[in-house]
Amino acid sequence: MQNLISKFFKDEEGQVIVILAVAFTVLLGFVGLAVDTGVLYLEHNRLVRAADAAALAGAQELPANPARAEEMAKEYVGRNGINPEQLSIDISGDEKTITVSVDKNVNLVFAKVFGYDSREVSTAVSARVAPVKSLRGAVPFSIKEQVFNYGDPYVLKEGASGPGSDGARWCGWFGALDFTGGGGGAREYEDMIVQGYSGEISIGDIIDIEPGNMAGPTADGVMERIESCNHNPSCTWNNHAPDCPRVIYVPIVEEYSGTGGNRRVQVVGFAAFFLEGVDNHHGNNGDVLGRFIFETVSAETDDSIDGYGLQSVKLLE
Repeated sequence: MQNLISKFFKDEEGQVIVILAVAFTVLLGFVGLAVDTGVLYLEHNRLVRAADAAALAGAQELPANPARAEEMAKEYVGRNGINPEQLSIDISGDEKTITVSVDKNVNLVFAKVFGYDSREVSTAVSARVAPVKSLRGAVPFSIKEQVFNYGDPYVLKEGASGPGSDGARWCGWFGALDFTGGGGGAREYEDMIVQGYSGEISIGDIIDIEPGNMAGPTADGVMERIESCNHNPSCTWNNHAPDCPRVIYVPIVEEYSGTGGNRRVQVVGFAAFFLEGVDNHHGNNGDVLGRFIFETVSAETDDSIDGYGLQSVKLLE
């Protein structure tokens, strides 16, 4: 009887060992699955971040320069540690949307036990440019609605003997805007030239004009803004730093109501210009000149409106 009991316990110990071995193998399998799943998750997130950066960088060159958009996308995906050869790029027919797709083969560790050496992770991200609908930081100049040519100079605010035969735009108005209404004075006007308006301006807004010429504050504000550019080499209209203070945002306007000093205008769009300076400044004369450029900013957009070269980029869902 004693031998039988002893044999029973020995058999039980053997069964426990077998059960423990099986359980340990299963547990090891779950641990391995969790580790490999974590690796795949991290790699996928890494691809998404790289694709996001690449799409946003590339979109900033659209629609003007699709070839450059592809170059920028490849450059930024490389900065995020992804081989550009793993990247595929598609630009839409209207050249306003760029789609960046990235595929990567990830080596697995524990899953090899079950015959899985690697898995492919992939992502696709699209970014689109659209015209700016509203923004902050506009300067209190203006320009009539028209077709603009890249790199051409335009008068953004006239002097007393402006280029028009009447001596000023729309007879009696020199092009300056009063964003706050009620005539804020020369000091406020000059500050807005230097710093931009802190409030938001939107398409459809009705803006009062500054009835005076204010040649002195205009020239002082423009020169302060130009001289505050300390980039090396010096910025130019076709080669400037993204944060260059010589890049300004100007409302595009059309006549709305009033005459003379009571005139009001309506904002129909926004454009970016590179400040060249004040031409022929002496006394009450002097025209503010800026070259029309394409620029991308962070602002509210509307894909249904006509654009004037000032746009914003957003990732598509």
